[in-house]
Amino acid sequence: MHKVIKKFSNDLFIVVMLGLVSTTTAWTAIQSSLHEGRSSDASSEYQLILSEANNMWITSEVKYRDDLSVWKDKQVRVLVDGVGMDNIYSDIKTANGSYELYTFAMPCFYEDPKGLLPNCKPYMEELYNPYTETHKSSEYWTNLSDTEGKHSDRLQMLTGLFAVALFLLGITAVMKIKNLVSYLVMFSTALWFLGVISLISIPTIFS
Repeated sequence: MHKVIKKFSNDLFIVVMLGLVSTTTAWTAIQSSLHEGRSSDASSEYQLILSEANNMWITSEVKYRDDLSVWKDKQVRVLVDGVGMDNIYSDIKTANGSYELYTFAMPCFYEDPKGLLPNCKPYMEELYNPYTETHKSSEYWTNLSDTEGKHSDRLQMLTGLFAVALFLLGITAVMKIKNLVSYLVMFSTALWFLGVISLISIPTIFS
């Protein structure tokens, strides 16, 4: 056992470990930066999609408010003024309204002139589905941003771990007590090995 421990104080082994730990530290720092960049890009994409979804929501709301007014006017024209159902579609006094109103809501109106516009499911889906689908698509980017951010955080911790191992290996160069050198090198090697095991579980970015 003593002979095995003593081998850790071998100059060649220490030089090899210095090279391995130095390379791993640099690689981990680069990977952390790349994952952080990907997280930032995903966050920006999420904000853009969210902004687009909000614009769609505002557009849908404006259309709905206008269509609701037209819907009520058509109800008055049919139920109060006595305009026939055959003529209400093109009634000049209630000719405003969106494409969605005349394409998807008018069939509901013909079925029940006394009904409420929000109860017309085909119309409401056509009007608000673009917003819903766009908003839902933003979830992918926010999840990606969170995942990449966590990878970057883990890599930063590993960079710190490897830096400690590198420091401990570095100070063995000025130490004279072989047993102490061996234990420090063993500890540094163990830190490096544990860090590499954790590093393997994190996806690698090459560009």
